[in-house]
Amino acid sequence: MAGSTEAWDEVGERFAALGRIYAERYRKRGEELGPTSEEDRRALDEAAKTVTRHLDQAFTSLGETVRDPEAKQGLKDAAKALGDALSVTFDEVGDEIRKRVRKEP
Repeated sequence: MAGSTEAWDEVGERFAALGRIYAERYRKRGEELGPTSEEDRRALDEAAKTVTRHLDQAFTSLGETVRDPEAKQGLKDAAKALGDALSVTFDEVGDEIRKRVRKEP
């Protein structure tokens, strides 16, 4: 299995490809529906470009973040804190179950 950098690069590439497919299908569908006013066409084309640009921006930023050593450490710290919180919670739940089982006749 690839490392995290390669895995996130793959996610970005897949979503970029999805954005290109969307843009192409959007364009074809517009052709099928026939002419619209030039103003409407420009507005819709701009909307499609904006969606594609934002997807690219989001996943490029995510990829860059997971390659950043400080962000990697932050992710490790957050994952550890989550693991610790879950562990404590399960310990408390286990204690409560044991207490209740002992009280029952």
